[in-house]
Amino acid sequence: MSDVTFDREAWNFDCEPTLTDSQVLEFCREGYILLPGVVDDAVNERARAWLEGKIPAEPSFVPEGMTDQDMERIRGSHEPSTLFLETWFIEGVLLQPQLAGIMRSLLGSKVGLPILVSHHASQCPLEAQGWHHDADHVFGPELNFVEVFYFPQDTPIELGPTEIAPRTHVAPTPRDIEEGGVFAHGSAGTLGIHHQSILHRRGVSTASGLRHMLKYNYWRSVPPEADWIREPDFDLQIAEYGGHNLARYVAHMFYWLHGRGDDYRIIGGQAWPWKSPNQIGKPYGYEAKSGYLPDWRKANQDGYTRGG
Repeated sequence: MSDVTFDREAWNFDCEPTLTDSQVLEFCREGYILLPGVVDDAVNERARAWLEGKIPAEPSFVPEGMTDQDMERIRGSHEPSTLFLETWFIEGVLLQPQLAGIMRSLLGSKVGLPILVSHHASQCPLEAQGWHHDADHVFGPELNFVEVFYFPQDTPIELGPTEIAPRTHVAPTPRDIEEGGVFAHGSAGTLGIHHQSILHRRGVSTASGLRHMLKYNYWRSVPPEADWIREPDFDLQIAEYGGHNLARYVAHMFYWLHGRGDDYRIIGGQAWPWKSPNQIGKPYGYEAKSGYLPDWRKANQDGYTRGG
C-alpha cells in the first residue's frame, strides 16, 4: 500500500494513475474491467469469516454519531458497511493497488472511498437472474462514480458469478434470459470494475456452496481533466469508439473525461466518431463546432438531441 495515500479524515485516497488513453477509452466502450484473484488469500479468508460472523468486529474508528448498537445492527444487515472500518479490509481490498490505480485513472485525484456496501450472499445452486440495470442507474456521459464487485471466495462459472453484458451501459437494453454475457469469474479475491448502469445478473450456478459478493461505489471529487497516462500517438479522430448507435455515446463519455463535455458535437451519418476499416481517409465531422448531441434519454426517434 506504499504507493497509495489514504486520508481517513477525508475518506479518500490518491495514487498514480495506471490506465492509458486506450485503456480508458476501452472502459468507456466496453463498460467493465476484470481483475481476477488480485486480493490476497489471507484477506479473502478474513472477509469470509467476518461476513459469516466467525470473527469479532475490530473497527479502526467509529463514525461520528454512531453507537455500538448502530454498529451491530449494520453488521447484521444486508448492507454491512462497517466492514469498511476494518483496517485489514481498507488496506487489502478498498486500496488494493491495481484497483486503486484504475480508479485514480477513471475518477481523478482524491478518489472518494465507498460508504455503503450491498452483500449478495447466495446459497447455490440457483437459476440465473433476469438481466437488469441496477436501481437508480443513470445513462449519460458523466462518470462520477464507478462500481465494484468483490468475490472473497473462489468463484468459478459453476458457482454463478456476476454475468455482465458488455456495451450495455449507454442505454436501456432488453436482453433475453437465454442470452449470455461475460462472467466475472476467478479465484478468491476477484474484483469486477464496471459502469454502474451496465446490464448484469447473477449467473446460473450448478455447484453447491455459499457465494458471497460485495458491491460498492468509488466516487469522483474533482472535475475531469484526462488525468491518466497519455499516449503520444493516441489520435482522438481515429480511435475505436464502437459501431453504429454506440460510438456517439462512447465518444461523448470520453470527451467528458477530458473535461470537454460541453464542446462535444457530432454531425451524424458516416461522420466521426463512427468509422469503418474500409474507409480511405479520416472521418469527417471531428471537432465540429455545431451539430448534435446523442440522446441519452431516448426521447427522439433518430437518437439525437436538437442541434447546437
